[in-house]
Amino acid sequence: MLAVVLALGTSVAYGVSNFLGPQLSRRHPVAAVLVIGQVAALAGAAVLVLASGDAVPPAAAVGFGALAGAGNVLGLAAFYRGAQLAPVSIVAAVGATGTGLPVLVGLARGEALGPLEAVGIVLAVAGAVLAAAGSRSGSEGAFPEELAGITWAGISAIGFGALLVFLPEAADDGTPWALLDARVVVVALLVAGVLLLGAPVAVPAREAPPLAVPGLLLLAATPLYAEAAARGRLSVVSVLASLATVVTVGLAHVVLGERLAPLQRAGVALAVAGTILLAV
Repeated sequence: MLAVVLALGTSVAYGVSNFLGPQLSRRHPVAAVLVIGQVAALAGAAVLVLASGDAVPPAAAVGFGALAGAGNVLGLAAFYRGAQLAPVSIVAAVGATGTGLPVLVGLARGEALGPLEAVGIVLAVAGAVLAAAGSRSGSEGAFPEELAGITWAGISAIGFGALLVFLPEAADDGTPWALLDARVVVVALLVAGVLLLGAPVAVPAREAPPLAVPGLLLLAATPLYAEAAARGRLSVVSVLASLATVVTVGLAHVVLGERLAPLQRAGVALAVAGTILLAV
């Protein structure tokens, strides 16, 4: 049960971050939102390592942390780009399909699912997708751009799926170090991308602090997920974490006044039902 609670906490933190990040990127350069957020997360991870007093992990754990970071930066960059081209709800739904990767890995490792858990996973995944499927652009001319956004969302699914697979492996030798390893790679790749592409990152100093919030939320979500994966089945925990989509859609409804379409309401109901089945 604790693994379920931790995984749901992960979904809340991820969902809020996925809502705030695209909103901020509409007012500031995407590169600025990503770099400032992840530098803040890197600083937070360094503090956690110092506070933990854990020894430096073995090379294998560092490698898994680096792979998790690479997946994270791919997922983030593709998600933010996709959200510029298509509705956030659609991008979030497609990105949520990345949970299928750790599910497959978990089953390949021999994790056995009970009947209720199997049904719960199906309902949760279907709910996460349907919750965001009701929003569509009303302009026919916008379709190619939206299709490009969905393509970027598919790339983000691969990146986030890799993160969900590799992070628990890195965290076996200490979650703080896993967080730091991943953040170092994320920041290094983002900075390299900014330098290579010449992407703008300058923002007024007074406007910089809010840009750190999405990154700090992701930092908070990561140890929750790692601990949940350590206490529960990876195939179950990863799906519960994917309910971040429901959080994102709900925030769009409450904060932005977006109305939930019937298909979205059905998706939320399915996601809740799946969560209950996974928790029993």
